[in-house]
Amino acid sequence: MKIFKYVILNLFIISTIVYGQGKDTLETFKIKKDYSIPGGIFITPSLGMEVPIIGISSNSNLALSLGAKLEYSSLNIYPFVIGLSFQVNNHNGTEEYKTINLLNTFKTKITSIGLSVDFLLAKYLKTKFTVPFIVLEGKYFKIQREISPEKELPGVLKEESGFGVTAGAGFTVYIFDLVGTYSYFEKNSTIGFKTRIRVPILKF
Repeated sequence: MKIFKYVILNLFIISTIVYGQGKDTLETFKIKKDYSIPGGIFITPSLGMEVPIIGISSNSNLALSLGAKLEYSSLNIYPFVIGLSFQVNNHNGTEEYKTINLLNTFKTKITSIGLSVDFLLAKYLKTKFTVPFIVLEGKYFKIQREISPEKELPGVLKEESGFGVTAGAGFTVYIFDLVGTYSYFEKNSTIGFKTRIRVPILKF
């Protein structure tokens, strides 16, 4: 039970409340609850992979993904964590696609920025060691392709942009998140698997 409490406290950056024993500690906790609303702003870098599944899967391989979120959480908005997200992944073209189209280079860079909401499920799914959550993001996607030698390819645009969504689920262990996602943007959809770590930059 102490581990579960530690996870919840970490998500909301309740660094001013410490575990203790005895009546005095419990009284201090009650006083702080009455006069402060714990929360914080933190940066959440992520590292993972994106696997093409629709459209892009016919010409591109899986790619390493790098990203970050600027997140805000507070007991005021519990069980939600809101944030601004950024992610980039570079997909190399498959050897088969490059051979068929006589290409030396075929790369697809997908950059996305958006608004994110994590919905914590700790109130509904009781677990001792983790905090499960659901992820939903509205994103703006920008697609850039490097094609060499330059030529027109059927069904492939050199640049694309527009709005899409990312949805997924994961769980938290201490300050680490493990997340699986599905990102939809027309013919450039992917399934992602990544790990994240929360780093507090402002506590209140």
